[in-house]
Amino acid sequence: MSAGAASAQSPSSNWTGFYVGGQLGYAWQPRDGDEQVLFDRNLDGNFGDAFPNFAPGSCGGAPTSASPTTGCAKDNDGTTWKVHAGYDYQFGETSGPVIGAVAEYGKTYLYDNVTAFSTTPAVYKMQAKMRSGGALRARGGYSFDTGTLIYGTGGLAYGKIRNSFSTSNGVNSFTVDGASKDAWGYNYGGGIEQKVGRFSVGALYLFTSLKNNDSTVRASGGPAGGPFTAQNASGTDFKRSFSKFGYHSLLATVSYHF
Repeated sequence: MSAGAASAQSPSSNWTGFYVGGQLGYAWQPRDGDEQVLFDRNLDGNFGDAFPNFAPGSCGGAPTSASPTTGCAKDNDGTTWKVHAGYDYQFGETSGPVIGAVAEYGKTYLYDNVTAFSTTPAVYKMQAKMRSGGALRARGGYSFDTGTLIYGTGGLAYGKIRNSFSTSNGVNSFTVDGASKDAWGYNYGGGIEQKVGRFSVGALYLFTSLKNNDSTVRASGGPAGGPFTAQNASGTDFKRSFSKFGYHSLLATVSYHF
């Protein structure tokens, strides 16, 4: 009878084995109101050149009007969902340390904007849009004999980012370099899960940071001596000052354990 009871308890309290499942939650970005648009006026690859035409400055977000006094709207946050598969190993039959690895992939709907205002007046908005991403994470924690697992996690992260540009300037022409890219970085966080038979449900927090610093916008054309041709007839390059696309996620998780 004792052996039978232990066997019946094992599936709900031991985490060793493969599992598959899904995640659903919400993703939001840190406040970046101090982000700026930087300029390379002589096209030497060094950004940060002074540009009097943009004396009104920049703001981190989408413009609410052509006037810098009205500020910018906060970046878009949204839902996120993923599917995952992983393997855990537990040291101990009904309780003890747990280590493992998990791979995940899904959709995350986020926009990261930065806007520059000119004296024309005109607005110049650079946008990074993320639609999908994934990660390969290690995780480690402790399982209690109640079937509860508390863990920390972290690893390699990936995202598909689309960089775009829009402006109310109808005189010059603009070309985006590095519009669509595979962005790599890292994520880390922690969570809690509860086993119920072959299933487990839980909550997971993650912070993800992806490298997105090589997209530029080339402004050219316009009348001779115009705002972009005064220093270099070939034009001027734009770049955002922040090199990372970062966001937080809070997710509900469900898994089936084989």
